[in-house]
Amino acid sequence: MPELIDTLYPRRCPSTGQICRLCPDQVTLVVCLPAGSSRERQNLRETLAAAVDPHVAVPAGVIDGSHFPLWHNPDAVESTMLLLPNMDPDIPEVVWCAGGPVGLLDLDTTAAYVRRLADHDVDRWHTAVAGTPPAVAWWHFLHAHRADQHRYTLARAVADFQAQPRIAAMRDAAGQGYGADMYGPGLEAVSAGAGEYADYQAGLLSFGDGLIGLDGDLLVPAPATGLVEQTLLQRRLYHQRARRYIQSLDPGVVLAAVRCFR
Repeated sequence: MPELIDTLYPRRCPSTGQICRLCPDQVTLVVCLPAGSSRERQNLRETLAAAVDPHVAVPAGVIDGSHFPLWHNPDAVESTMLLLPNMDPDIPEVVWCAGGPVGLLDLDTTAAYVRRLADHDVDRWHTAVAGTPPAVAWWHFLHAHRADQHRYTLARAVADFQAQPRIAAMRDAAGQGYGADMYGPGLEAVSAGAGEYADYQAGLLSFGDGLIGLDGDLLVPAPATGLVEQTLLQRRLYHQRARRYIQSLDPGVVLAAVRCFR
């Protein structure tokens, strides 16, 4: 079984085994663009670059064509307004895209769909961790390490974190494949029940790691931290603020998901 730190921080230097401090974190930023931007394909990359560049470490990005799920098959007119729409080979009724006008992106439908799945996901997690006491998320141990790095090393923090019986049960759960965030804010969300977990997952799908508004300002859950290091409270507040902002926009305003390095 891989070391847990490889799940928490997959970017490690093969020669030393240490976390690669020089490698910037890869994140998905949701960018708000003026209405009609998705039709201007020739200028779209330049428009996105101008919006993203002030906030990223590496001046390059890739439009993320698998960020927004659509729960209907777009007609010919809608398809011209969506960014990189593509069918899901495993779920024919779902079309993924990199963005498009707010009014076409099915954000409310996505939240409702996630809520329907949440009970099953939470029940499966409870089965995997049955009989174990509650565990605290990784950020508790990380904060202790950062407060005194010489006395409380990163290796010790990881060892103490994974020594929790519930964390060990999650790692041993066959076929679950828990990602890094499920040891961070996802752990707090699933522990709180299906409602909290559904809101958390829907927020991840809709709002990514940060939102760049029409004014160019960047809204993030927490400065300079990866998802696994964030708290559920930070994610919840970010999702609420991002949702309110997007709901205030004209339906024609374009959202575009960009995978980049922050």
